[in-house]
Amino acid sequence: MSGLLPQLILVGVAIAANNLTVSLALGSVAPKAVWPRILTVFALFEFGVPLAGAWMGRHLAGMIADHAAWLGPACLIGLGAATVGIVQRDRPDRDRLAHSLTGWGALMALAAGLSADNLLVGVSMGLSGVPPLALSGTIVTCSVSFAWVGLVAGRRAERNWGRAAAIGSGLILMGLGITGLVGSV
Repeated sequence: MSGLLPQLILVGVAIAANNLTVSLALGSVAPKAVWPRILTVFALFEFGVPLAGAWMGRHLAGMIADHAAWLGPACLIGLGAATVGIVQRDRPDRDRLAHSLTGWGALMALAAGLSADNLLVGVSMGLSGVPPLALSGTIVTCSVSFAWVGLVAGRRAERNWGRAAAIGSGLILMGLGITGLVGSV
């Protein structure tokens, strides 16, 4: 298991990078009161999806592989565009839009999109004999930690640089999404 630990940590960090980026954007628009909701939804998906993937076979991996390449990037582009759009509105509209981005349904859709590649990671590592609970535990620990850091950093950036920070976060998300789409072609 000791030789497996560095591999698990690298996978956890790589997967958590998406959560960090998305949380930067959410932290710049979301009230602190909804952070537990954001972290809970991310945690559920980041634990459950790789766990399910590790227990599934090659058949499902083949079906998901066709969609995983575009689903995650499309979610990032959508969130980035919404973030930039929110900043362009006056404060009351911005608050309403921020609330809609952090509602349970929106967060679940976002987390599902971000977790599409986690299913493939779970399947591939599960086929390699990696214990499913060790894989999911590592991924959820890294992802929730990175998401919390992203929320805090996004909030601080919004306070210090306001509109520019939120626009920057949105553009970064859109850029990551576009890079993901271009890389999958």
